[in-house]
Formats: sequence, C-alpha cells, structure tokens
Amino acid sequence: MRRRRALGRWLPVLAMLVWLLGPGLAQATVYEFSGKDVYTCTLAEKEKVYTCPYPAYLEWNDSVIIGNNYTLKVTNNVTVTYNQGLTMGNNAKLIVTGNLDIKGVNPANLKVSGGDIEVGGTFSMGALAQTITGNISAGAVQLGTDRVTITGNVTSKGVVNISSSSRITGNVSGTVVTTDSSVTITGDVKATSKFTLASGGSVTGDVIAPVFDMLASNSKVTGDITATTSLTMGTGSTVTGSINTAVLDMQASGIKVTGPVTATKSMSIGSGNSVTGNVDTGDLVLQSSNAIITGNARVNWATLESQGRVTGIIYCKNGTAVGKCDCVTNNSGYAVNTANGPRCEGPAPKAPHHFLITHDGAGDTCVPEKVTITACANATCTAPHYAGTVTGSLFGDGFTIGANTGSVVVNATRFVAGSVDLVVGNTTLPTACYRPNNNTNSCSMNFSGGTKLKLTVPAHAAGTNGIKALIEAVKPNDEKTACVAALQNTTHDVQYRCNYSKPKTGTLALALGDKSLSCEASGVTADPKTVSTAFGANGSAELAIKYLDAGEVQLNATLTTEKGTVNGTGSLVTAPASFLIEPAGGIIRAGADFALKLTARNVAGATTQNFDTAGLLGAGAQNHVVALGVDCHLQGGNLGTLASAPPTFAKGVASFSAAWSDVGNIDMKASLSNFLGSGLNVASSTAEVGQCSGKAGPFIPAYFQVELADARSFYYSGEPFPLRVSAMNKAGAVTSNYATALKLSEEVTLTANDKDGNAFATAPGGLANAKIAADKFENGVAPHKPAYTFSTWPSAPTRIRLRASNGKTDGADVSSSVPASAEAAIPLIRTGRLRIGSRFGGLKTSLTIPLTAEYWTGKSWLLNSDDVYTLIPQSTIALKPTVSGMAILPSYPIEPGHPGKLKLANGATAFDLRVTAGGPGPVEIAVNLGNSMMDNSCIGATVGTGLNTAPGAGIPWLRPVVTGCGTTMARDPSGRATFGVYTPENRRIIHVREVFN
Repeated sequence: MRRRRALGRWLPVLAMLVWLLGPGLAQATVYEFSGKDVYTCTLAEKEKVYTCPYPAYLEWNDSVIIGNNYTLKVTNNVTVTYNQGLTMGNNAKLIVTGNLDIKGVNPANLKVSGGDIEVGGTFSMGALAQTITGNISAGAVQLGTDRVTITGNVTSKGVVNISSSSRITGNVSGTVVTTDSSVTITGDVKATSKFTLASGGSVTGDVIAPVFDMLASNSKVTGDITATTSLTMGTGSTVTGSINTAVLDMQASGIKVTGPVTATKSMSIGSGNSVTGNVDTGDLVLQSSNAIITGNARVNWATLESQGRVTGIIYCKNGTAVGKCDCVTNNSGYAVNTANGPRCEGPAPKAPHHFLITHDGAGDTCVPEKVTITACANATCTAPHYAGTVTGSLFGDGFTIGANTGSVVVNATRFVAGSVDLVVGNTTLPTACYRPNNNTNSCSMNFSGGTKLKLTVPAHAAGTNGIKALIEAVKPNDEKTACVAALQNTTHDVQYRCNYSKPKTGTLALALGDKSLSCEASGVTADPKTVSTAFGANGSAELAIKYLDAGEVQLNATLTTEKGTVNGTGSLVTAPASFLIEPAGGIIRAGADFALKLTARNVAGATTQNFDTAGLLGAGAQNHVVALGVDCHLQGGNLGTLASAPPTFAKGVASFSAAWSDVGNIDMKASLSNFLGSGLNVASSTAEVGQCSGKAGPFIPAYFQVELADARSFYYSGEPFPLRVSAMNKAGAVTSNYATALKLSEEVTLTANDKDGNAFATAPGGLANAKIAADKFENGVAPHKPAYTFSTWPSAPTRIRLRASNGKTDGADVSSSVPASAEAAIPLIRTGRLRIGSRFGGLKTSLTIPLTAEYWTGKSWLLNSDDVYTLIPQSTIALKPTVSGMAILPSYPIEPGHPGKLKLANGATAFDLRVTAGGPGPVEIAVNLGNSMMDNSCIGATVGTGLNTAPGAGIPWLRPVVTGCGTTMARDPSGRATFGVYTPENRRIIHVREVFN
C-alpha cells in the first residue's frame, strides 16, 4: 500500500494560498486512477483497486479518470457536479458504497465508454441529456428528467425510473420498472413487482413482471410477455409475441396482438382491437364493437358484444351441445354457425374422429374428379373440424389436411369404369361418406368409361391476351392401368357452352377460338357455339381464350362421333389485374376517417364488374377479401396502422372510409391472395414504380397533448416546469413519425391562458421559453421546460393552462384546444422567496438556523408547506464570521438520496452552527441561489459575502426582491447568527426604568 503523504502535508497550505489569491487563480485538477498515487486513497496494486473516502477535496471543476482495467471504490456518497468530469476506460469499474449522483454533469465531461458502475444506494443521472456505455447496478436507479442513452445492462435491487425519450440497449431489471414517454429499450425487461411502459415506449425483447402496465397509448413490445398477475394495454399498443398472464385487459382501441395468448382467469378485448393467434382463457369478453380474434379460442365462457368475432372455433372447456354455443353470450349481431358468427365445439380433440368424403357419386375415367375430404372432430362431423395436421391417401395418391383448415379438395382419378367404394388409405381412422345430390351416405362412385375431354385453362388476370385453353382427349388403355391419348390427328366440330359460377350471374361474353360464347347463369343451359378443334398427335388441342371480367366461369364441351358422345368440363378463373386506389385529397388528420375508393380492373384498365362481394358470397366463394395496408412512407417513417372495415365491392367498385394512425405521406396498397383458391395473387399500390410517391396525405396530428412531466402541485414564478408535448392522432395515440429526423415536426408555440383555457383579460405575467423547436420532437414527443414569471413582484397565486399550437391556418392548424382533455398541464404558479432566520445564542452553544420557503397569498407571506421539492446544496451556503480569528462549523442533516444537499420538508429545513475558535461575534449567512460563483445578498450596505459558493443552487426564483445596496432587485437571502450575545428576551433583567428629575 502507498499513500501520497507529502501532498497530504502540503494540501492545507495550498488550499489557504488559493483562498488568499482568489478563486480566479484556482486551476482544475485531474485525478487519475491508473496506477498513480492519489491523495487519501489506497491502492491494492495486484487487484488494481483504489479505495477512497468521499473525495471532499475535489474542487468545482476537478475531474476523475479511471484507467483501463482499474477499479475505484468510494466508501461514501458521491455527487459529481456540472463542471466536474468523470472518465472511465475499458473494463474500468466505479464502486460507490453510498449514493452516486451524476445527473448534473455536463454531458461533454461524462466519458464512460465500457466500464461497470456499482452503487450501494441510489444511482442518478440525466438532468441533462447524458450518454454512457457500461453496465449499471444499484440499490435504486433514477434516470431523468432529460433523455438518457445507456448501452449496457441496468440492474437494480429496487426501483428503476427511466426518463422521457431515453434509450437503453441492454437488459433492465428491478423491483418496479417505470418509464416515461417514448422510451426505447432494446433488451429484456424483468420487474419483480411491476413494469410500466409509458406512451410511445417500445421494448424489443422479452418482458417478465407480475404486473405489466401498457395502459398509455402507442406502446410496443416485440417479444414474449409473462405477466403472472395482469397485463393492461392502452390505445394503439402492439405486441408481437406470445402473452402469458392471469388477467389481460385490452382497452379500446387500435390494439394489436400478434401471437398466442394465455390468460388463465380472464381476457377483455376492447372496441377495434384484434388478436391474431389462438387464445386460451377463462372468461372472454369481446367488447362493442369490432373486437376480433383471428384464430381459435378455448374458454370457460365468452361474451361477444356488437360485431365481436372469433374467426376460428370457440372450444367450450365445459362442453356444449352439437350445433350450439352453450358457453357463449352472443350479442355480436351474427347468428351462431354463420360466416361471422360464433362456431363452438367441446374441448378440442387430440385426433380426428374419422374422415368424411363428400362426392357426387359420378365420375369419368381418366378425368380428375374433385372430392372433399374432411377431418371430423366428432361423430356427426359438425364444425368445428379437427384443427391439427393430418395425412392420408385416395386411390394411392397422398394428401395433407393442414392445421386449422379441416378439409382438403382432392382430385381422384380412375382408369377402370364401374362403381368403387371410396376410402381413405394410409390411416387407421374410419371413413364415412356423404352425397349431397341425393342426400345419402353412400361411398359408391360410378366412373363411366370411354373417351373423355379434359378442359384446362390456367388462372390468369382478367383480359390477358395469349391465354390458351387446353382440350385433351383421353381414354383408358386396354389394360386399364393408365390413360392414353385419343382422337389423335383429327379435327372435330366441338360444341362449347359456358356458365357463370362465382358469381352465379354476369354480363360479359367469353371469347373461345373464333367464337364469342354468351354465358348463362349458373344452372341454366347456355346456347352452344361450335368451334373447330384440331387434336394433335398427343390428342390435345389449344384454343385462344379471353375473358374480360373477374370470377369463375364453368366450361362444357360436347363432341358427337360415330362411336358416341364425348363430353368434358373445366373451369376458368380470372382475377382483377389491378386495383385503382383513390384516397381523398388534401390534408388529413391522423386517426380520422378519410374517403377511399377501390376499383377492380382488368388488364386494359376497365372495371371488372363481376368482382362483386355480395355475388361472390352468394356463390360460396372464398379468398376474395381485399386487404389494405401501407406500402411505404414517403419520409421514411413508421408505417403505422391503416384501419378500415373489409372493403365491400359492388360492380367492381368499393367506396368506404379508412383511417391511418400516423403523420406524413404514404402510399397505400391493396392485395388479394389466392383468389378463389386459384393461387392468383393481386397487389397494387399508389406508389410509382421503384419509388415512394406519398400520394395519400399529408397526414398531420389531430391535436397536441400537453402534460406536466411530474406530479408537482405548484411551481414558483420564474421556475422552469417540465412539460411533455405529444403529437396525437384522433384515437388518442402518439404519432411517432412527428419527429425532426423525418422533417415532419414543426416549431410549436406555447401560450398561457387562464385555468379555463380563455385568454387573460390582463395577463399577470409572461411565459418564457415558449417556443419548442422542431428538433426537440422525437417519436412524436418533445420534453420542454418553460417558466411563467409574474410581471409584478409579489403577485397572488394564479393557475395557468398551457396551450400548444403550430400557428398554421387553412386546415393545417394543430393545437391542444380540443379535446378538453388534451390540456392537462394546468400548473399553479406562486411568488416565492427563501428566508434565513437570524439567531442569537451563547458563545459555546449550537444555534439552529432555519431556512423556510414562503409564498405570497395576495395579502401576506405564508409558509409554503407544499414545498417538499426544493434542494439547496450545502456548498451554496456562505458563512462569513465578522470577527477576526473566529471559526465556525456547520452541521447539516443527512438527506437520504440527496447527499450534500438540504431538502425542504413542508416548506422548511434547518442546520446547526457552532463556534470552534475565537468569538464572540456575528456570522453573516447567505445562500447563493443563482448560478454565479458568489452570492449577491445585501448585508447592510455591502453586496454579497464575497465567498466562493460556485456553482450556485440554480434556483433564482426564490430570491426575494430587496431594496438596498443602492438598488431594488432580486437578491439572495441573508441572515445572521450571533454568538455570545443574547436576545433581550434571554437577559436576566426583566425591566429597567430610568427616572430623571
């Protein structure tokens, strides 16, 4: 062990010299912990560990450097102030057994780039926008009030509080973890008691907490959530991952969960919210309206309010009658067992009960016959069907029924004419059959032999040129083991007919070869058209085919030869080639409805009128719903959420309302997947080819939300108070794209009105720092600190209402004037002053000096008992004996969490003074409430004590206005402690009277 003894002997002399010469000559000192000797500290060289008491010798502008791989252990509380510095190298470690407060350090002086910080008490940072790289562990962690950036893990034995717009790249853990708005955490979060994610916050990682509160709007988690007690979600929140909890409350609206959900006790889904994934819960409530679960739900009981839907099966854990929903209170407006209504079954089976083959009883050899195979979950094969994956075979050809599909269409091909019983092979499950044409359960299918025609047309976009219909003449070979070509190298007049299938009616003709076929409605025999058809050496022919509309059309072919009649059937599916997307023009409020029009078009751009929702539904068609989305964001921001009901097309056109959740310009997309099961996909966008054009918009905020960022009950005149201004959409969610990085934020002006939001007839004061620069907005939120100062000192308390506005007109204006709830910042402003009580006492007694905060009621000064916030650094208290040789010693109370400071409690605090040498005589006392090196109090006719109390308390709003020292101005408070002189009340003589005769 080594000590810097020589420096210790000379330090008092050097300190006195600095004092005598004046503070202007004091030089900053850098204390480097990298193997060198440091005053009052011991070094364990092998372990590279320094151990130091509280570094009281640090001057106001000194700094500390902890070298690579070295550890500094301080056995006390540590506060690092604005002009001081802290630098930590790679693998450096700072251990503080008490509290560590670095929140006031100038960010330029804080250079932590890869070390660890361990704090026994509370770790505090972030009164300024500070950044560190390193792991933090502490008894409690306080980050804020400005934004903080930490790259490393944050571990607390107690609470973790994270300030607005902060970013943490690492895991966060504590008992209670609480974020302010727009906090970004990239890592896991673990709270042993509760985790609160505020408005606009995001977590990319897993969350584990008994209670998880996402109640504030527009928060996001990408990861799995385990909340053993409860999870509450607010407007616009999203979760991408699994959820495991006891109680899940998804409050209205715009909440999206993508992943499976287990809520063992209950689950409530508010209006407009959705879950994409299977749900397992006790009691399920889908609130009015449009609460949707896309998946299955296992429940004890479900209540479906208006337009509430479960697209899959509701499995009643306690059972239900066949065809009933005995575990559902159905107020959805959709009947049980309808397309949108609930469909229920008992507990989901672990395997299918049997297979059901649905067929028409007749087929042709060598022509695929379509049959439907269903994996039944019960003996009667009522829906819901088996939800798992199952395989089998028919006539030796394998098939798979996918998860949550329940059935599959199989093409059955036979070579031998005659009757055969259909049965599913490669399974131990039994087979049952159903023939809807005669309503029997026969499994017998009769295949007719001879030559047949197979008509095949590839699915394509409506109006496409160059499409060929393939007509194949086939027959079984003599051995009845394969199909071979027929009608080779012959030309025949074949009669062709067409019928509308999906929809069942239409208006446009179908061109086949050189003829135009007039199609009839489904079930009506159409007039045939004869088309010369040349069959080649392989027995096949091709004819040009073109259909200008969308949907499915049935084709029939008949050929009469000397050997008999040859028949064949086929179908044609054409999808819209594109969708014309026409959003309303002009400025649109985020989250508000705007008009939107979609037109289904063919290749030539003509409307495909048979793309008609009612007609397709009436024909039992599937896979025809058009999905809407955001294709791109012109400014490069988040794509947000585009909300609307599924478009309903009438004669190829859908006109409806939609709403987009964020700000900026977007291009919208419309997509159609696997149209009618054909495999055809359609995707259209308003974007130009290869670039984003932003044809929808501009979208602007619906309003500004103005909130106080803390829970104070009052603020002093001239005191900056923390605000949070958020750009909101109409649904009450933060528009995260309102940010300077995207050039979408604007300068916002704050104004102060009366408490009811009306302009003051005569304003009692003015608002300073009323402009919020555009670059202050990040993720839609701007922290700000204005101050309201009364014009006259003192003035009576006044409550003001803060309003934010962008100052625009003509529909581009955004303000917080409506809704009324948007202006939640209505602070009470008081004129305040700090008083120092003067005291008298004996030379050897200890005097208690009171410090009290007072406010002006309009008539008198009263103790401000609401002030439990003001902090006064001990270093700002100037103590100046007026008698030569007199020395004093202050004794300050210990404030937990605020080392080196006095904290007001109910408006008051105090400290003790005693004389250690010299006296008797008075001691002048002043508190430097400003930001300069010395106080400016008025003591007699002298300005200030002349003592260095830098950098000052930084709370000038508590300076009283004093007339003296040649001026009337706000000055630091002063008082006097007089030792060896008693007040008249303490003298032994009670009364003296002098009589002159």
